[in-house]
Amino acid sequence: MKPNFTVTAASLTLTALFAWPALAAGATKSKAAAKPNGDQILKQTCAQLAAARQFSFTAHREMDPALVPGGEVAQSADVEVTVSRPNKVMAEAKSAKGQRRLYADGRTFSLLDAKMNLYATLPMRKSIDGLVDEIDERYGFVPPLAEFAVSDPYKEFRRQASAVSYAGRSTLPAGFLNFGSVECEHLALTGKEADAEVWIGVNDHLFKKLVATFHRAGKPQVRISFSTWNLAASVKDSEFTFTPPKGAQKIPMRPIAKK
Repeated sequence: MKPNFTVTAASLTLTALFAWPALAAGATKSKAAAKPNGDQILKQTCAQLAAARQFSFTAHREMDPALVPGGEVAQSADVEVTVSRPNKVMAEAKSAKGQRRLYADGRTFSLLDAKMNLYATLPMRKSIDGLVDEIDERYGFVPPLAEFAVSDPYKEFRRQASAVSYAGRSTLPAGFLNFGSVECEHLALTGKEADAEVWIGVNDHLFKKLVATFHRAGKPQVRISFSTWNLAASVKDSEFTFTPPKGAQKIPMRPIAKK
């Protein structure tokens, strides 16, 4: 929201500008040049990700209780994602509650609960984008960190964020005794459902951390730290094909009730 200035304050500002026109113009130009464009940084990072045909990444995700089904305790999980565009994705999430895997090979979507040895499969001859949309619409969930696997991550970010601004440079601690610390561009995203902070590596221009704060009571958060990116991963089609474990029981996947 823009501040409201009184007539007197505005007059004083105009007087200063006209009194030293060269100095004022030079300062404005210098200030504008010194501050990077946050939206452009996000767009370039997403473009690099969108250009990768086969890639993988790992992340640690933490969710506050208000964002977890049941809302009793916080949830954390280590997530590994492998993508082969346009229609193959495999994701594995390990948490204190167990291990879940998701497979999409371009023809079939499969979901496995390894701890309970239960699985479900659905025929889905769709791109990753179409798969994410249909699962969300019909079953009320999306694959882990799906916004990074779709064909246009920038479009997905901007669908949720009405504004992107540059918050400055900062260093994220990492590794033993912080010897692996990473210098990052810090961005702030403003959205209807949540605001987010994103840290992007200065050297490799990849996502290092994301914190989303939802506009709900208690301001619950999702915190994601990325540890490994490989934008030239060597993967085989067989990695995306699901084979039920021995003794696993097949169960139906229930659609959400339509309103």
